Amino acid sequence: MHRSRRWLLLLGTSLLLLASGCTNDQLYPYQAHTDKVTLGAGNASAANRAVHTIDPWPQYSQKTQIDTEGNRALVAVRRYETNTSVKPKGTSSEPTTNTAQGTQKN
Repeated sequence: MHRSRRWLLLLGTSLLLLASGCTNDQLYPYQAHTDKVTLGAGNASAANRAVHTIDPWPQYSQKTQIDTEGNRALVAVRRYETNTSVKPKGTSSEPTTNTAQGTQKN
C-alpha cells in the first residue's frame, strides 16, 4: 500500500507538470494573436500610445474667441430655443429665367 501511494503521487505530480505546460494561448490560437502581453493585460498599449501622443488637437481648437456679430448670434440662439427656422431666399421648385443669358435654370 505504501508503494501504491508513491506511485499515485508520482503519477499525479507528473500529470500536473504536463498540464502546466499547456497555456491558454496554445488551447485557443485565435485569441493568441493580440498585442497584449497576456489575455488579462487590458489596453495598456493603447493607453501608452495615447499618453505619448504630442498635442493631438489642431492649433485652431485652442481658439475660444469667436469672431461674429452679437446680434446675429442672438438671433441664432433665439431660433434654436424656439425651434424655428428661416426659409432660405431663392430656393423654390419653380425654374427661374436668367435675364442676362436668356436661359432657364433647373
